[in-house]
Amino acid sequence: MGGVVFVHAHPDDESMATGGVIARLAAEGVRVDLVTCTDGAEGEIHDPTLDPEEARPRLAAIRAAELACSVDALGGGAIHHHLLGYRDSGMIGTDANDHPAAFWQADMDEATRRLVEIVRDARPRAIVTYDENGNYGHPDHINAARIARQAYQASRGEEWAVARFYEIAFVRERWFELMSAMKERGIALPWDLDDSVPTPADELNPTNAAALAQVGDAIEADQEDGMDFGRADAEVTTRVDVSGHLEAKRRSMDCHKTQRQDLGWLLDLPDDLADGAIDTESFVLRWLDGEDVASTHRETSLFGD
Repeated sequence: MGGVVFVHAHPDDESMATGGVIARLAAEGVRVDLVTCTDGAEGEIHDPTLDPEEARPRLAAIRAAELACSVDALGGGAIHHHLLGYRDSGMIGTDANDHPAAFWQADMDEATRRLVEIVRDARPRAIVTYDENGNYGHPDHINAARIARQAYQASRGEEWAVARFYEIAFVRERWFELMSAMKERGIALPWDLDDSVPTPADELNPTNAAALAQVGDAIEADQEDGMDFGRADAEVTTRVDVSGHLEAKRRSMDCHKTQRQDLGWLLDLPDDLADGAIDTESFVLRWLDGEDVASTHRETSLFGD
């Protein structure tokens, strides 16, 4: 039985949305290939043990070590990890977009060729990545999704054809419920972590503090329909129970200490809220054997079970 290729943009992206599935698959002896497209050199620095000014020039190396820690936490030596070799492009409109080594400037045919080689060797049953907008508009997420789609299409008709293609889904109703429960308990909402670094509305990331402010607006208005990030629960085809692998997932998330604003607040929640936030990972099965999949499709694994 083939395994799964996960195509992620940066170090730390593997943890929150897919860390539980990766850990579960690895524990079950299924082949897991993790592709990290960029070095994360444009990320923030929220590790309190680091001097941001001193650490900035070597952030790529720091995040490489964090990523190695995460991969080890999720599966030890069982995970096949691949670095595609591009530089972090930063957010849309920043100078980092124009760096000649940035993923945003990459030749997409060449980037796809690199990924196709990995897929051809791994011969997975499924590829997992983001939706066409990279889930939140980051250029590296968009390009990761592009090459994953192109690699899937390139496999059609080949001996190593990939059957299933998944998009990661952040379920807006679950975020609303979590934020509402936090508010009721008087727990500070995560956007309070770093008000000094606002994020433009068109660059919202549903896994970081700035993005969750949109959920806060909906909570204040008591209007779940006021949120437009993520996917509606009704669109989710695939929900994977990872409750048996939360320790590995938490250790993976904790490895990315420089990105504490994205993941750390979840680690600090009371156990019941934290478990409920990360014990199920959700996806949309976009294509099955090259064909579109109805939104009414339902399954509990990446293999159609």
